[in-house]
Amino acid sequence: MPSDNNLKAKTAIFMILLTIVVICAISCREFPTEPDYNIYLAAEDVFCTSVTLKVTLPDSGNVNQFALDRNDSTIVTLTCNDDDTLVTDEDLTPDTDYTYRVRFLKDGKTKAESEPVTVHTMSTTSHEFVWEIDTLGLYGSNLNDVWIVDENNIWVVGYIRVDDPDSSFDGTGQETFNAAKWDGEQWNLMRIINSSPVFSVLYFREDDIWMVSYGYPVHWNGNSWKLYPFHDMGIDASALSLWGTSSSNLYFVGLEGSIVHYDGSTFMKMESGTQVDLVDIHGTPDSKHVFVCGYNYMGELSGQSVVLELKNGQWERLLSSSGYYGDIENGDYGRYMAVRVFGNMAYFTTGATDLLMFNYKTRNLTYIPKNTTILGSKQLESMDGNYFNDIMFVSPLDLVFHYNGASYFQDSYLRDSFPYDLYYLKVRLKGDIAAVFGTTIMNGFIAIGHR
Repeated sequence: MPSDNNLKAKTAIFMILLTIVVICAISCREFPTEPDYNIYLAAEDVFCTSVTLKVTLPDSGNVNQFALDRNDSTIVTLTCNDDDTLVTDEDLTPDTDYTYRVRFLKDGKTKAESEPVTVHTMSTTSHEFVWEIDTLGLYGSNLNDVWIVDENNIWVVGYIRVDDPDSSFDGTGQETFNAAKWDGEQWNLMRIINSSPVFSVLYFREDDIWMVSYGYPVHWNGNSWKLYPFHDMGIDASALSLWGTSSSNLYFVGLEGSIVHYDGSTFMKMESGTQVDLVDIHGTPDSKHVFVCGYNYMGELSGQSVVLELKNGQWERLLSSSGYYGDIENGDYGRYMAVRVFGNMAYFTTGATDLLMFNYKTRNLTYIPKNTTILGSKQLESMDGNYFNDIMFVSPLDLVFHYNGASYFQDSYLRDSFPYDLYYLKVRLKGDIAAVFGTTIMNGFIAIGHR
């Protein structure tokens, strides 16, 4: 009979062997490997003081957490359940390099990280313009549009009445013109086809210029002007403004929702889906993204306003308004006065209300209250610019505003230096040359600013 000591020894050996077998079994058991994680980062939009980044997490549907690093610091940690997430980093310094990286987090630990992305914020532009003011014509004259080629080649169109005692043109001792060209020294008056007011001008080359004369397209081929009466072609339309990328891709917009496209050989009316008067049009250089806005002063549609977007060859309503001031809480931003497209963004001035910025790629609409700028309650009649960081606005009867990508500047020189009220209609900005133009109680006026 084994002793107690032998029994204890055998029991201990058995337990040791059992432990070894269990450990081996556990070590040999197959555990599922942790999945590979992927995370990607790309710059969507770069401005002077902000950057919008797109974070891509391929595992859509799972709640994922990530950290965004700028240079050597984590600036935000977010949780999302979508493939793509847009993150905007603000309060940056213009004209500065920033390096971003995004890290996938699980249980607070980094499981994967993206390649670094370095962006350079845009520089701001100068607010400082030196202005020279010219008046054209007599009482009743007004200037409707300008095209800046360079400092010695500027076209202005409208309705210009001048004294001419020898003229029997209208029996009043006055003569009427509808365009003028600046040659670097003086304005040379011109009559395009007839004496009808000209509303808009678009210049491609010295021998390829388009205008809108009292509702109809007019073209200059280097030798002569040709009028294209829509109604003689069976097209029920009346144009106010035009825009395009070439003489084989032009859009004319105007009264009662008129939109006509010209492909270089044929004018074709397009269905706009609205009876609102369309006053402004602009798009990207490839014409893949085009926007139109307009409003009605009078009639059954008084107060109504729309923004249209060209999508797959069809015009779709993007925004609408039923009143001058709008109803912001319900997505009504008031009267849409002007549109300009820069990069991925379409900007809209909204009359007595505010500014809008629409990213046509992400479909994100940003409302910019004017009380966050120096614009206050000013109505914005028109705008034009070179890019995000160089936009000029005009307010009728009052002021010129310039946005340089980081701040707004109120330029009161024209108002303070002119002897009577200026009724601003439009503004044009090309490079370092600006033109503000319209009418006064006495005549037409144009102010050219150099920066």
